[in-house]
Amino acid sequence: MTQKEKLKCPMCSDKFIPRTFYPEEAIFSTSDGKKLSGFNGYISSSGVKPTEVILSSWITYCPKCNYVLKFVKEIVKKEKIQAQSALVKDIKEKYNNYYFGFPFEDYSQYLQKATREVKATIESSLNKLNLSAFENMHEIKDTFKLLVRFYANLENYCNSQFSTEEDKNLGEKIKLLELSADLEEILIELNEIKDKTIHSDYELSNSDKANVNRAVTGFMLDRIKKHVKPLIDSKKLKNKYSYVDIRDLNSEIKLYLNGYFSSIFNNGRATDEQVKIFLDQLLVN
Repeated sequence: MTQKEKLKCPMCSDKFIPRTFYPEEAIFSTSDGKKLSGFNGYISSSGVKPTEVILSSWITYCPKCNYVLKFVKEIVKKEKIQAQSALVKDIKEKYNNYYFGFPFEDYSQYLQKATREVKATIESSLNKLNLSAFENMHEIKDTFKLLVRFYANLENYCNSQFSTEEDKNLGEKIKLLELSADLEEILIELNEIKDKTIHSDYELSNSDKANVNRAVTGFMLDRIKKHVKPLIDSKKLKNKYSYVDIRDLNSEIKLYLNGYFSSIFNNGRATDEQVKIFLDQLLVN
């Protein structure tokens, strides 16, 4: 692989990124009429053997006119090797093979490179976000304990974001996070329910329990969206990776994020559906 640029078709002049390169071996005829390919075919071939022959090629196609482009993949050379002695009789002939990689980067290589760079940017942003205190919270099966732990972590998170606002109550701090209206409402409501449960004999209803699980997941997804969304804006990605189909890149990003969420969320179908909807919305530009 020597060049990182578009190929120009010699037939129609269209410039394109090869989807891939296919190997094609040369076929040689032997003295007994057989057809053999590659090095064995060359050695067994009948007639005069040229001192240098292309044994195989990399081929690709122009997507506009289907013209076949070929590039050298392997050649064989008949070369003279002379021993340290200067005697003519010490000179021998030997067949040497030389191999060549892709002459241009193909589409899959461009896509892999773009995916690696975008993933690294997302990982760096998620590390700075520092949501480790909230990860795997769904492993706490007792909903009341989950509720108390979540709000303790939430207050610490708010204090780390707004160090000058530590004297405010948690409800006011939640409003400073600039969450979606629905999420802000449910977090404030659950905070009041948490206080009521701690200081009275109030018991969490089934609806409350469902809201707790939705709030934990929803809060993390909201924070992730705020940091990740600007990094995967389609217009920006198209400008930076002009050779890549944005749909392919989005599929790779979605696959990566789905794996990331699977590692931190494990709370059944409801959470899985919440994550799925989130991913679909996140990648819509």
